[in-house]
Amino acid sequence: MTRRYVPFLEGELIDLCVPSETAVADGWADWFNDAATTRFLGHGIFPNTPEKQAEFLRGLGGARMALMICDKAGAKLWGTISLSSIDWIGRSAQIALVLPAGGERPPLAALEAMARMTAHAFETLGLERVWAGQAYPGLAKWNQRLELLGYRTEGVLRRGFAKGRQASDTVMISVLYDDYARLKANGGYWRGAEAMGAALKRLPRRSLADRIAEAIRREQAAYEQELAAGGL
Repeated sequence: MTRRYVPFLEGELIDLCVPSETAVADGWADWFNDAATTRFLGHGIFPNTPEKQAEFLRGLGGARMALMICDKAGAKLWGTISLSSIDWIGRSAQIALVLPAGGERPPLAALEAMARMTAHAFETLGLERVWAGQAYPGLAKWNQRLELLGYRTEGVLRRGFAKGRQASDTVMISVLYDDYARLKANGGYWRGAEAMGAALKRLPRRSLADRIAEAIRREQAAYEQELAAGGL
């Protein structure tokens, strides 16, 4: 099978490859026109085109980098992952991942892509914090999976995600360099697909996001009662 994508970060199940016009030709732009793929994304409001995707490709650099998630042979395109809003002074960046709905790829491909890009952010870019905002509870299961990589829920934005007539909360998550270094020293950040798959089965029944969201709702209700008692 002919290699069509050049690896930038090599992994176990996937490689993160250099974005190119090949990805545009392979339907990269069409992912953002698919309702299932963009269900919890800000995309899918206006139609996307190969021309717009090529323009995005030319604009990479500085405050944004993107890599293509590919099979180990560099022949199949499975998704994309990016760091944006890169703050070189505050040493932080937002991470985001897009996988087209359907398609055949290893079950842990997305988790390894997050691990490889997060490690790159800390080790090579020298960042201190990598963060993301995720629709909740729509992405609750995915959010909990990221706890294996040191990502922790920091708070909940009420109706932080809205699309059309649908709205939901957003959980803010982040991983710090100290979290990454602790995991790396304690068996490795990415411990291999078999070990990571086993670790997923040992995650707590209730995620940190669930616990924080419940605590916020409880405290907000109690506070509203106190305000009402004071005539406010």
